[in-house]
Amino acid sequence: MARINHFIVLMLENRSFDHLFGFFAASAGEKIENILALDSPPVNLLNPDESESASNPMFEVSQPAPFAVHDKEGPSHSFNSVTVQLTNDPGGPSDTVSIENNGFARSYADNLKHRLRVVDHGHVEEVMQCFAPDQLPALNQLAQEFCLCDHWHCEVPGPTMPNRMFVHAATSEGYVHNDFKRPFTSKTVYELFEEKGLTWAAYFYDLHDLLQFHNLAPTKDHFRRFDTWAGDVAAGRLPNYTFLFPRFMNARSADGGTLFANSQHAPEDARFGDHLIADVYDALAANPDLFEQSALVITYDEHGGFYDHVHPGPAPNPDGQNSPNPDDRATFKIPFFAFDRIGLRVPAVIVSPWIAKGTLEHHVLQHTSIIKTVSEMFGLNGPLNRRDERAQSFADLFEKADQPRSAEDMPQKLNRAPLEDTVESVVAGVPVHPADEPLDELTRDWSAGMLSLLGGGLEAVEAPAPTTQGEAAAAIEERLRAAGL
Repeated sequence: MARINHFIVLMLENRSFDHLFGFFAASAGEKIENILALDSPPVNLLNPDESESASNPMFEVSQPAPFAVHDKEGPSHSFNSVTVQLTNDPGGPSDTVSIENNGFARSYADNLKHRLRVVDHGHVEEVMQCFAPDQLPALNQLAQEFCLCDHWHCEVPGPTMPNRMFVHAATSEGYVHNDFKRPFTSKTVYELFEEKGLTWAAYFYDLHDLLQFHNLAPTKDHFRRFDTWAGDVAAGRLPNYTFLFPRFMNARSADGGTLFANSQHAPEDARFGDHLIADVYDALAANPDLFEQSALVITYDEHGGFYDHVHPGPAPNPDGQNSPNPDDRATFKIPFFAFDRIGLRVPAVIVSPWIAKGTLEHHVLQHTSIIKTVSEMFGLNGPLNRRDERAQSFADLFEKADQPRSAEDMPQKLNRAPLEDTVESVVAGVPVHPADEPLDELTRDWSAGMLSLLGGGLEAVEAPAPTTQGEAAAAIEERLRAAGL
């Protein structure tokens, strides 16, 4: 804590490590566990149980990837889909079924059949494609300048909500699917900071999940709007622990312009998320005194169904809760899961003036490594449960240098991708304003959850449920303001 007084986490959406860093070149004498380090590019057959043929094509990992997949939903990353991606078997790993990471093409093709009349080779191969380093310059520049982690895993082989619950509370209380209305009672990392008399805040644009933790007071100081980020950094108003949420939905600005989704959740254009990364870093670098006391972790909630070649390993059940939880209200069949293994690798970059340029971290890390690390660095009364207790800390990264790097030795501003040719929003083959894009499964469920949780802040008014991203963003904004947020 003598060196790091401000710990910041930016969690983006749905990208695997190989998908973003598969062709990232290590510095001389170093090696990264990515596609470049393999003897040959990995492949997936459309049907891994059969030999390659004209009707059973092979899909090879390649670059570049499209900035936005050519499908309205993107690859599935439900627990059941991830099971197929890992094993090509709906039953998942067992004594007779091993994890081979061979079912990504099959899973995406099966998923696309529900939405497209024709599933062609071009659609399916996008799940196997990787971004070239120059496509997302801000993230890649940070990986070159600071620390890239090549064995950081998400916590659950499944979707958004369970993995985000783990980064807050080291558990998803037995949930392997999204339920954004469900209240959570587990103790969080934020409460660990409060117990030590330390401060925390979450910055957000629209959707966030901290309202589900009813023990967290939803004050304006704790729940800050993202448009205050740069000003708070410049004025030195950052708390000890900060969690950053991206914008999940496209919306209309007050002047009629567009507020673009920057979460990088497929199918949105990934360049907007890269600009968000630059916005976060540039604000920190502009206040050298504060930056010298800061650590920034940029990571992703889960792999989003995109290919990664590393097999995830075992993990301890955090708190004795399995899926399905007895209180689960889902109307579909809920898979059994004992939370005894982690999910796939996701990108993770650690940024601080205390980290040498070009650092590579090869330890197996995971989202609960954040809780383990801040518990050590700030003397918190952890662990929360067995998952963060057993997670690997990376606190030692900030203790290796004798002194912080000078401002002249670090970028003052990050490189940015041009935004003049970003991918158009198209509905039924017709270009539309991005705010008129229909809600996808994630934004529909999450919006409904937030509107439900914020329902007490407005007078009861009958209104149709939002159907577009812009409508949902406007409805949530109205209720946030009514709730004093």
